Parts: sequence; C-alpha cells; structure tokens
Amino acid sequence: MNNADLSSNQTKPAIANAIVKIFRPLVRILLRNGITYKTSSEWLRWTYAEVAREKFKLPDRLQSKSRIAILTGLSRVEVDRLLKLQHPDETTAADQYHRASRVLNGWVHDQAYKDKNGEPLKLTFDGPSPSFSSLVESYSGGVPPRSIMDELQRVKSIDVSANGLITLRSAYFVTRDDKDTLYQFGILGFAAKSLMETIDHNIYESPDPSQTRLQLIASNDNIPVEILDDIKQKLQEYGRKCVVDADNYMFEKTSKNPAQENTRRAGISVYYFEDDVSTEDVSNKESS
Repeated sequence: MNNADLSSNQTKPAIANAIVKIFRPLVRILLRNGITYKTSSEWLRWTYAEVAREKFKLPDRLQSKSRIAILTGLSRVEVDRLLKLQHPDETTAADQYHRASRVLNGWVHDQAYKDKNGEPLKLTFDGPSPSFSSLVESYSGGVPPRSIMDELQRVKSIDVSANGLITLRSAYFVTRDDKDTLYQFGILGFAAKSLMETIDHNIYESPDPSQTRLQLIASNDNIPVEILDDIKQKLQEYGRKCVVDADNYMFEKTSKNPAQENTRRAGISVYYFEDDVSTEDVSNKESS
C-alpha cells in the first residue's frame, strides 16, 4: 500500500502508537545513564534540523534555513543555532568496534590467513603477509595494529603466547564488561537505525513490491514459561547459523568481485527478543 492511500487521520495515531513503543526502551536507556529530557530534546531538535537539511531539499535548489524552519516547526534562529553545533553522534567507540570486527572477519574467511585445514593461522605480530600487522592493514587500514591487538586481547578474542604468537580464540568481538557499554551503544545505534531505514524504504521509497527489503519477524504470544528456555536456545541457534551463513556468503562474493569505486553496506540483523504480552498488545490484536 502506498502511503498516499492513507489519510493523516489514520497515519498520525498509528505513528504515535509506534513511536511511543520505540520511545519506551529508549527512555529507559537514557534515564539509566542520567540523560535528562532537556539533553535528549536538544539532540532531537538537532536531528530534525539536520535531516530536513540533508533529506528534504527541493529539486535543484539549496536548502534554506527558512524552509528547514517550516518543515520542522523550529524557529529560523533555532535552526541557525542548531546547524552550527558539533554533531552529537560523533564518537570513536562504534568505529573501534567495527574495525576490530572486520579484522576478526578477515582472519576467519581470508584464505591467506588459513592453514591447509581451513583453520585460522597463528600469526606473528610483524612481518610480511600473513602476519597480524598485514591482517590489520588489509581489513582496518589506518589504525595501528598494536591498538587493535590490545583491544582484541582485552575482550579475549585472541591469545598472545610468551613468544608473541597470536592465536584466534573467538571469531566474534564479544563485549564483556562495563567498558564495553560504549560498544553496545554503537550496536544500538547501528541496529536500530538499519531496521528503521529498512521500514522507511519499504513504506516510502519502494512502490514496486519486488524492490522492498527483507523485513520479517517470527513471534508467538502463547509460549508456556516451562519451555521458554528450550525455545530461546533453539531460536538463538537458528539466528547464529543464519548470521554465519550470510557472513560467509558475503565474504566469498566480495572476494571474487572486489570493489572498483563505489561501495554500499548491506546485511541482515538477527536478535532474540522476549517480553510479557502486554494488555495493549492483546487489545490491539482483538481490535484488528
């Protein structure tokens, strides 16, 4: 269904319902970290101004501050102030997470870093390829190999022997302590952004059903608590296998077709969820 088929009288209540559901866990995270409404509202105002400037330009015209003010409901003075602020989303934590993950990914998949049995090689730190330094250069160029090694050692993804030989211990960057909260926030931003951009694409940018992006969910409201652990274990097994298979396929495909100029990011996101069936969900189901 095209969004033009729905009146504002229908869409606004539906959007309000969806946004409040998004806000609830988000506000929990904000309050747990001492972030007040005043601070988060400043971030929201900045985001309104930035998105209106970048995504809602008129064809072949520069975006004016007056038009941004009209679109967002902010004053022109406020728009001018907001657009001069530093991006509140600038952080190195998420970037560090992705760089370390790319190094692990290359170590697992790249044939140059595997032995004859297909297992990841034990690597020396320096030296010609295959070495840990050459691995970092190939998959996270521009970052000192020592800093990547220290980070992977901290999260116990690698072991370093007394003679300096580096062994892969875990193929995934696993967060383990309070210091890793920054990485979890990076994942929060990336995963939630990717899902909502997919939904935005499917509603507003893809009138052709064949061009919609995958957006599926499997859930059941009638799971007895006695079998919940079994359900959780099996679903997480399904999810891990899906991600590993997708990861292997993308690596193999991109290895055979290296990028020439332009690149895009693509992937799938899998997560397990569990909660109570709320009165709101039940009433919505009964009224549908």
